[in-house]
Amino acid sequence: MEMSESFRTEELIFMTKKIGLNLAAQLELRLKSGNVTGIQVYFLVYILRHHPKGTYLTELCREIGVSKATMSALIKKLREKDYLYFHEEPEDVRKKKILPTAKLIAEGNDFLQKASEMEEEICSALDHEEQIQLWNLEQKLISELSVMEQNEKNRQEVYLQ
Repeated sequence: MEMSESFRTEELIFMTKKIGLNLAAQLELRLKSGNVTGIQVYFLVYILRHHPKGTYLTELCREIGVSKATMSALIKKLREKDYLYFHEEPEDVRKKKILPTAKLIAEGNDFLQKASEMEEEICSALDHEEQIQLWNLEQKLISELSVMEQNEKNRQEVYLQ
C-alpha cells in the first residue's frame, strides 16, 4: 500500500508526539524520587549540569524553551520542596538568582547518575552518526516551530489593531 505524502506527514507529527510522551513516561518511571516527579528531577539535573552556581528565570526560559509562567510554576514547586532558592541581587531586588539548596546538592549525585543511565539507555538505540543527524533535525524543526510561533503572534497583533 502506497502512502500519500499528507499521510506520511501526519504520521511523522504523531510519531514525534508519541516519542515526547514516551520520554515523559520514562522520566517518571526512572527518575521520580519521593514527592518529586521525574520531570522535576530532570529539571534539577539540568540545573546541576548547566547552572550549579545559579541562573535567572529569563535565561532558563530561553534555554529550555518554555514560558515564564510555566517556568515560574516549576520553580515555585521546587522551592516549596526545598530544592531551589532565590538569592536577591543587592543592586536590583527584582532580579533573583535561582540556586540549588543544600538538599539538592546532597541528593544531586543520585539524580545525575539515574539521569545519565536513562539517557545512555535511550540513546543506545542510535549510533553516534544517527545521534548527530537526529540532533540536527531536531534543531531544524525547533527553528521552524519558532518561526511559526512568531508569525502567528504577528498575525494576531495585526488582527487586534
